[in-house]
Amino acid sequence: MGLAVIFWEGLPLNIAKPYKIALGIILIVYAFLRFMRFFTANKDTDA
Repeated sequence: MGLAVIFWEGLPLNIAKPYKIALGIILIVYAFLRFMRFFTANKDTDA
């Protein structure tokens, strides 16, 4: 989703390019943190 916000020109968001990039980076970082939390939670339950 973050990459779509950054690179997809047809996305109907009426915001300036720097803010689209910032929003995309925030979404990418958030997704990464959620994946890390998911995998560490699964690792703890396997023991």
